[in-house]
Amino acid sequence: MKAISTQRPLGLTVLGIVALSLFAVGAYLALVYAPRDFVQGDLIRIMFAHVPVAWVGFLAVIVTAIFGSLYLWLGRQRHDIVAVAAAESALFFFALTMLGGMIYSRPTLGTFWTWDAKLTLTAIMFTLLVGYFIVRGLIDDPERRGRVSAVIGLIVAASLPFNWMAAEWFRTLHPARAIVIDDGGVRTTMAPIYLQILLFNVAVAALIFLYFVLERIRIGKLEAALQAAEDDRGLAGTTEVVRV
Repeated sequence: MKAISTQRPLGLTVLGIVALSLFAVGAYLALVYAPRDFVQGDLIRIMFAHVPVAWVGFLAVIVTAIFGSLYLWLGRQRHDIVAVAAAESALFFFALTMLGGMIYSRPTLGTFWTWDAKLTLTAIMFTLLVGYFIVRGLIDDPERRGRVSAVIGLIVAASLPFNWMAAEWFRTLHPARAIVIDDGGVRTTMAPIYLQILLFNVAVAALIFLYFVLERIRIGKLEAALQAAEDDRGLAGTTEVVRV
């Protein structure tokens, strides 16, 4: 069996440092450099974190579904490893999304939680992702575990359009999308400085997601190699020579 190094690649370490540095820049832009909004005041600053983690959470679900589908089709372990890595990040980013929504709701609506369509759909997706990992923990057979969790990943992905369009499709307290992409191109109601800071933080969140996924893939490959080694040792231990 080919040995897999346990040392983190230098490029991955550099990526982590760059992502952390840009995160600090994004935090400064959002918390200090951005001006107060005329209507919302300092509450506008929550948007610079809430929107990026929500968008990247959607991206993580899409990646989970794509590689889960590849596993269902080809049955290759590396696809399952990538799907799990993306699902873990999706769980993390959706947790931050709900936290940001609750922080914003408290001063604006007087409560941390409302059964708003968008917030509720996000909570459902988060719950499904929790179930994704519960199922993985309950199934011992690697192939069946990968296939069942891939199906759950596809179910989560199927709910994405409803979440993305919730503010337009349902009666909701959630603000309408400030950036709209349609036949007329890209339109926004945001001030240019807000849009620039928002898109910068979206890029930073995507970079952090990339680091998380690559690091988790590295760990997943190590786990698979260790499991394969244990299986080989167990198989060798069951072989005995009987001398008469």
